[in-house]
Amino acid sequence: MAAGAGPTGGKAARRPHGLVERAAEISVFTRLLARGRLGDGSVVVLSGAVSTGKTELLNALVDDAAATGAVVLTALATPAERDEPLALVRQLFRTPPQFGPEDDLAWPRVTDAEAASAAPTDTGTTPTDQLSTSAVHDLWSAIDTLARRVPVVIGVDDLHFADVESLRCLAYFGGRVRASRVLIVVSENIGHVGTDASRASWHTDLLRQPHCHRIQVSPLSPRGVAELLDTRLRLPVGTVTTTRWHHVSGGNPLLLRALTEDAAAVARQPAGLAGLAEPTGPAGPAAPGEPAEPAEPAEPVAGTAFGQAYLTCLHRGGPDLLQVARGLAILAESGSSASLRQLVDADEPTVERALDLLERAGLLERAGPLGTGRFRHPAARAAVLAEMSPGERSHLYQQAARLLQVDGAAAHTVAAHLVAAHRPPGPWAFAVLCRAVEETLDHDRLFATECLRLARLVCSDDMQRATVALLRLRISSPSAEVDPLTAAEHQVAVQAALGGTNREIARILHITASTVEQHLTRVYRKLGAKGRADLRSTFMQFAREDLD
Repeated sequence: MAAGAGPTGGKAARRPHGLVERAAEISVFTRLLARGRLGDGSVVVLSGAVSTGKTELLNALVDDAAATGAVVLTALATPAERDEPLALVRQLFRTPPQFGPEDDLAWPRVTDAEAASAAPTDTGTTPTDQLSTSAVHDLWSAIDTLARRVPVVIGVDDLHFADVESLRCLAYFGGRVRASRVLIVVSENIGHVGTDASRASWHTDLLRQPHCHRIQVSPLSPRGVAELLDTRLRLPVGTVTTTRWHHVSGGNPLLLRALTEDAAAVARQPAGLAGLAEPTGPAGPAAPGEPAEPAEPAEPVAGTAFGQAYLTCLHRGGPDLLQVARGLAILAESGSSASLRQLVDADEPTVERALDLLERAGLLERAGPLGTGRFRHPAARAAVLAEMSPGERSHLYQQAARLLQVDGAAAHTVAAHLVAAHRPPGPWAFAVLCRAVEETLDHDRLFATECLRLARLVCSDDMQRATVALLRLRISSPSAEVDPLTAAEHQVAVQAALGGTNREIARILHITASTVEQHLTRVYRKLGAKGRADLRSTFMQFAREDLD
């Protein structure tokens, strides 16, 4: 955004901006702008979750204001200048406004010396010669004097990144606009509001005033998604397909545009085809020599552009949103709220706030078996995981596995996280890996084999090696595929392979010797062993292979 001025007089026609589902917001601004022209100024705050279209709406509003003849002063707050005193105010005053041929207005400049005087000291305090109230008043006087000649609109994007001294100035300006022809419109990410006490005065001191208006900017509805696809991006879709596009994007405009880019790439069309050109009429057969209308995409394609846009939203949202999203990606809908909090090392209010903001931005839906939230498309989770370093992913997967075990999750769920870590787990994991083999052997032999490989890596005694050996027999034996050992038969087989007598096995397993004999008879049949010696020999063969 750049400082500038509108035309010198008269009410120009509004420029077409093509915004979707923002008519109510524009109507409120238009009404306040008209009142401002009569000397009843106000403050408008465009508030919403990350990437819900606040910047686009702000730009459209200040463009409309300039088109009516107002002088527009704009600034963009950035994280890089968050700690640079008066960085935002210097943008507002960097260029004297030009609104007429006889411009004799004295326009102030915020000097480096003034900015330096407002900088914090080494102790974190502000020196006594900070930018004085009189200096702030002088800045306001320049704006007010300009407004006596022509209406003034101050537009500030991403206010949540503004430096403290600039916020102080804006709060001062905002407290005085009511009796002026000045309208202040700012955008802010609700995820950053209230997280910094030094910046809280903007809300506590100003936004409670009756001339301050908060406009909530929300994601698009399914109808809005259909309108954006059809009217702006020229992708006509039916009702069912619109629902899918809305579900995947969450109505988030940035994600929606990314989906159209991916759809264009898959269709081998240039991304510009999904541009902003307005259609000239209803879709129909193409005239000779004209390109055909794009076919209706059956499903939204979440590819590279979608993944990059999703990560952009998370990084814009702040570290809490990013960390919670990473925790959700690791847990994959398998963990409780308590597990998520422990995994990301955050308290309950922080995690709940992050989950709420992710949902309000359309990045997440608060659903799933445990209610923590789930990604709207697998590509979103894949993008979050891919951005992490291998070491970080591995550490979090192993930590999640331990938390899930304590939380009472199924063995195969815990084991899935251990397998995803791609590194040997601790000794505690042996038992859960073996149980996971038992749970998944009949329907996912590849996963069971991977669990057994990890179990073998953490074997610490003959008992565990015996367990691994017999589980290997169950995986590799054709007869085991048809009639696998039960858990009880497996326990008896392990003890027998280690040389235990029926009485010893009965005492260890707290069963009768007769039950041991019955289990062994079935074990011999299922594993093709002719007796105890054959079972021990078969086991030792596999055990030696495990040790090689």
